[in-house]
Amino acid sequence: MAKPLGVLGSGWVDRYIGAIQWFIPLDAQHDTAQLTRAQNVVNAVVMAALSGPLYALAYFQLGFHSAAYEILACCTFMFIAPFLLRATGSIVLAREVFLCAVFFNFTWLTYYLGGVNAPTVGWLITAPVVAMFLGGVGTALFWLAMSCAAVGVIYGLHVAGVPAPPHPVKDMQLLYLLCDIGLYVVVVVFVLLFELTKTQGFIKLEQALKIINELAIRDELTGSHNRRHLIKLIENEKERTARLGSLFCLCLLDIDYFKRINDTYGHSAGDTVLREFAATVQRQIRESDSFGRYGGEEFLLMLPETSIDEARALAERVRTQISKLAFSSLPDLSVTVSIGIAEFRTNESIAQTVGRADEALYLAKSNGRDQVVCYGQQDMPGLPDPRPISSLPPALIDAAGCDTLTGLLNRRMLRDRLRHAIERAVRNRNMVGLMLLNVNKFKEVNDAFGYEGGDAVLVHVGATTRAALRDCDTIARWSGDEFVVLLEDLSHESDAVQVAEKILDCFRLPFTVQDRACFVTLSIGIAVYPNGGADEDTLLSHADIAMTRAKSWGENMIQVYASEPQSAPNERLDLKNGLREALGGSQLFLEYQPQVDLASGAIVGVEALLRWQHPDLGRIEPGRFIPLAEETGMIVAIGGWVLRTACAQQRAWVAAGLPALKVAVNLSARQLKDPCLVASVLGTIADTGIDPHCLDLEVTESILIEDPAAHLATMTSLRALGVKISIDDFGTGYSSLNYLCELPADVLKIDGSFVRRLAQHASGSRSHVLVESVIDMAHRLNLRVIAEAVETADQVQELRTMGCDEAQGFYFNRPLHADRIAALLEQQQARIKAQGPLAA
Repeated sequence: MAKPLGVLGSGWVDRYIGAIQWFIPLDAQHDTAQLTRAQNVVNAVVMAALSGPLYALAYFQLGFHSAAYEILACCTFMFIAPFLLRATGSIVLAREVFLCAVFFNFTWLTYYLGGVNAPTVGWLITAPVVAMFLGGVGTALFWLAMSCAAVGVIYGLHVAGVPAPPHPVKDMQLLYLLCDIGLYVVVVVFVLLFELTKTQGFIKLEQALKIINELAIRDELTGSHNRRHLIKLIENEKERTARLGSLFCLCLLDIDYFKRINDTYGHSAGDTVLREFAATVQRQIRESDSFGRYGGEEFLLMLPETSIDEARALAERVRTQISKLAFSSLPDLSVTVSIGIAEFRTNESIAQTVGRADEALYLAKSNGRDQVVCYGQQDMPGLPDPRPISSLPPALIDAAGCDTLTGLLNRRMLRDRLRHAIERAVRNRNMVGLMLLNVNKFKEVNDAFGYEGGDAVLVHVGATTRAALRDCDTIARWSGDEFVVLLEDLSHESDAVQVAEKILDCFRLPFTVQDRACFVTLSIGIAVYPNGGADEDTLLSHADIAMTRAKSWGENMIQVYASEPQSAPNERLDLKNGLREALGGSQLFLEYQPQVDLASGAIVGVEALLRWQHPDLGRIEPGRFIPLAEETGMIVAIGGWVLRTACAQQRAWVAAGLPALKVAVNLSARQLKDPCLVASVLGTIADTGIDPHCLDLEVTESILIEDPAAHLATMTSLRALGVKISIDDFGTGYSSLNYLCELPADVLKIDGSFVRRLAQHASGSRSHVLVESVIDMAHRLNLRVIAEAVETADQVQELRTMGCDEAQGFYFNRPLHADRIAALLEQQQARIKAQGPLAA
């Protein structure tokens, strides 16, 4: 069967792009601007190869043999350019060789065909036009001047009476026609070739963005939607339902006895079951339905515009098909699924709907598994009536696993979910966070407002905390004045701390109880699996220990469980007071970690890192005192000191005859919100004399997403000063291509967690594809890329192959004192000098 013309054209385009890539050096292929210039050099030679021999033949037929030979000689000289490009890697050398041949060719023809009246005089414009594509404005202006000078000299010879050399061409009208048509054709062909390579660049960028988007929304094992994207789709359906008055159902599916499958047949078999399960479900559902992995062996299915009865019929069909699953390598393995269904109700949150589906699933599993249960179904024992929680009989509420006062889950349900969460964490190698929240001085609340008022406070605390959590998180009432929050799929322990801080922020202002203002403060203890315990009882016990420690520190405090207690309250106060003394004395100092150019191996920058040498406690880790500085507001003053000190040190290195390195300084959240930040940076630049282009201000990705509009204005003002902006820890927050396109940034720093995975996974894995896609995307957005926490030679090689610009980490150097940095720069200068100017 004949292929469509578009497919054939695409094939020839791919072959052409692949052929010219052979001439382009590897370094240029990873730099968008250099790649475009190099491709245009080859495009220009292809244009000469198509047009030059034809014109040589035309001149030969017209009887001007010497012109034909001259054209072929110039074409041969032009053909050297791509091979020079490959051999030397110098785009400038290849470009100038080509342009010299073009310029000489048309100057020679113009002179020998009658001077300024020659049919080829208009062709002298080709050198500056082509130069614009090959080298930019500066190169174009140079060759424009050369072309104008050539025409001027030829005209000057005529004015001086120097006779023009004779030529044998008789039919000059035909030659004029050929030259005019040829000029039009050559310009159009070259522009088409330029457009072709440019379009291919955009196609590659689109492919990179598509890969990143797929990785962001897909579960790596099953290929279905991941939980975060699935919740987003459900939120969108909720908004659509509110507009149109339609309905939808959620089905929570859990593979029965999945832990037993893993223990009996191994994790490889478990992976196979998950993949086949997901594929089977996707074959049964409609195109408009949304299906994804909710966590571990649990999956969530959204059925838009579907009643509860229709949802049950579809779920029964899915359950039947799952029971028919057969595995050739495991003939004795059978798989079943339990399904809980809930219909979305107006004015409820997605979390509430998922919670009701989870309660139905719990009942399906409790009643023998391999069942479909709808929330509110009356023919199953112990199922809850679909009325508000507060109106249900206590016995029925307990059967649904809900607290009678707050409507939150009770201890029994919390324990069950915690057990499942730990099993999923073992399976997915993630962390689980458990927070125990205690309402401080709750007895005083009861004494002041009575028990009814106290109950209202507890309901308010539960509802407010629930609103501060993600839809996939769980909150339960643990005891009288205590609540437990379960956080799944955490990447770092600090994620749980951020959630706790968000909860505390919700209680900064008073609320009204019985027409009176009531302030509530909390103490929060956190235990994180696996560090804080290997089972649910240990985790709960450690969270309680951490909460007790938090209460000893005061109100609205957070403590993470550690086998060794953290600083006691009096030591914490000492550190706070010591910070003020440290800032005024000489206890604070900076160390600098080199940033190395991966192409040359040279140190091109340093990152300034704050250190504290306490006179009594010795060296204090930044993780201990920087949060205190943030809490007290001193981080603004300390950040200003760091900025001034780092800039002054950079100027001291330059004054000593060392290279003008860029120095990177971290900005905290409070600094970025400070309205005086831009003025402070401007003053520091003026006072220290640092070149603004040598100052790099680093802002973490998680800070940027808090108030992007305000941060955009601040960063734009900083860049207007000439300062560079880096996005630090890229990939650890909610990576958004939208803000990445809008923010005025210069550098993207890939977080060390991604770099470490390069050594843990084979080349071509998703980790490699993700890092390579981020690098390619950043380059096409004209951002330089720096990899953090590089520790092995293999990581360096992988990053260099991917085209990463710079790297820092222990493989190159630990953070060093300024004197050590100066010594390294002196050694680097001596080494470059010994290698000679060509090496430099």
